[in-house]
Amino acid sequence: MKHKLVNHIFIIAVFTGILVTSCEKAASEKDYGLSKIYMPQAIFKSGGTTNNYPVPSGSDSSTYNYLVDTKDKKLNIILGAALSGRNSSGFSVDITVNNDTVQQLLAANMLDTTLYKLMPATMYTLPATMEVEPGNLSGTFYLSVDITALKQSQYAGKLLVLAVQLANPSRYELNSAISTTLVIIDVNALVIGPAVNVTSRYILNPGSPFIASAMNGNRWGTLKDWKVNAAALSHGGVGSYSFDGDGACMDLESGWGSPLISNGKIYQTINLPAGTYAFDPSGGAWKWQGTKDPAYVVVAPGIDTLPDHNNIVNNPAVLYSRIAQPQPLVYFELNAAARVTLGIVVNYVQDQQGFKSTKVVLFNYPKHL
Repeated sequence: MKHKLVNHIFIIAVFTGILVTSCEKAASEKDYGLSKIYMPQAIFKSGGTTNNYPVPSGSDSSTYNYLVDTKDKKLNIILGAALSGRNSSGFSVDITVNNDTVQQLLAANMLDTTLYKLMPATMYTLPATMEVEPGNLSGTFYLSVDITALKQSQYAGKLLVLAVQLANPSRYELNSAISTTLVIIDVNALVIGPAVNVTSRYILNPGSPFIASAMNGNRWGTLKDWKVNAAALSHGGVGSYSFDGDGACMDLESGWGSPLISNGKIYQTINLPAGTYAFDPSGGAWKWQGTKDPAYVVVAPGIDTLPDHNNIVNNPAVLYSRIAQPQPLVYFELNAAARVTLGIVVNYVQDQQGFKSTKVVLFNYPKHL
């Protein structure tokens, strides 16, 4: 998710009165000529022009700015304190939060309230103090976030914000302009992403355009590389494919002169490595969708076919989503490499209904909680 980072040197100056005045010494002299305590994460993204600390950051396990404690289900965000200058006598400092600053930013609409939310106190823990031993110039601590709480539905698509600040140093002074870090957690990027489209790697004939293996006239056909059962072959011995004004589509339709489809199935069985995935036969949006009776997108790990329509709901062996969803993603996780069958099952009892899709997609989530 893209989001605008706010210039918090200005913001914190407005709301907390910590702007460094022009009569003070130059920044280079303060940070390196004098010994002052600051948070390295406050200058992480822009070298000192912003106090934002986006999470996640980094491109691989050596540069992520967090650690995952799978045993205790904690996301440990890396923070710290450092000392400028050449002194190395050690120090301790208190660690606090400044909720007033975040609330003021939200109230002033300097953070979009539809996206940004104050991180609730029940979601995280922080140490009360940290100590840097003599001989060292810096130390680290964790903002520990509960992963289960982070995954709650109310936080999906949100940016959770917490202002973490240093206070009451035992020795030296704080560099007040950069002793507060605004931690901004992109929930979706951590929990379910970023997504990688792996469709072409694993799925045959995924669409754009779909290819037919057989046709009955110019419009109706059967999809190449996909399996269909007899019920889906409802257009004179073919089914699952159509070519008309909407182009080449995966298609199951009943009515308008065609038979009803009882327990019709379209599916493909593929081999996948361990990982987290999502399957979407709409390709992001249905070309047309007019189902009336319950129809399902189904993923069946370890099975070479799809269950019958009456054995999908509450079946622990499969995962499913109603086809009526605008984007019916079915998420699934494999702890080891496995064969997986994915596709669609319909049971059209009422007249004149169906769906059309121009492509299917399979996503992998290599970074996720």
